[in-house]
Amino acid sequence: MNNINKYPKYLFTLKYIKLFSYNSARSLQLKLNQNHKEKYLYYYGFQIFYGSINKGLLLLIIGLALHILPQILVATLSFALLRVYIGGLHFDSYTKCAWVSLASLTTLGLLSKYVSYSNLINTLIFIVLLGIILKLAPIENKNRPLKGNEKIKFKYVALILLFALYIVQILINDKNINNSIMYGVFLSGIIALPIFNKIK
Repeated sequence: MNNINKYPKYLFTLKYIKLFSYNSARSLQLKLNQNHKEKYLYYYGFQIFYGSINKGLLLLIIGLALHILPQILVATLSFALLRVYIGGLHFDSYTKCAWVSLASLTTLGLLSKYVSYSNLINTLIFIVLLGIILKLAPIENKNRPLKGNEKIKFKYVALILLFALYIVQILINDKNINNSIMYGVFLSGIIALPIFNKIK
């Protein structure tokens, strides 16, 4: 009975991602005949790889179940493009990151579908994010410090992507897609605010 009760907790904490990552890293390390330090580097890489696939599949299932898959996909793409170059909130465990990401992106999908689009709010969100990028971006992560001119490069790329997304909205002129892009942009700005710097 105790073993049966462990399975839901095992799935909820997403420990299977750590198990897959560890086994893959160990197998690669042994195959290449390298030391333990290299194994931990491989483990980190595999965890990102498997974790991304896992989150993608879970988002796909949620999107199909709630009939908001197009909205989730567009909002996630908009968010992810900016997130890479703006930076922001990072958690200290994959489990926290995965569940908060899933909850946030699902919420974006629901808002995109069921809340009416507003040109005024859309424009204000893009203007606010422009200010956040100019003042705060890029926000460094301790696991990935930026070197040399990378900070300037990341800021410029973030600005280019922001304007590109705004232009896409104008060209497509589809309220549903525009709403999804707007909420994706909104989330990338929210997690960049200093108030989230201390959250682990």
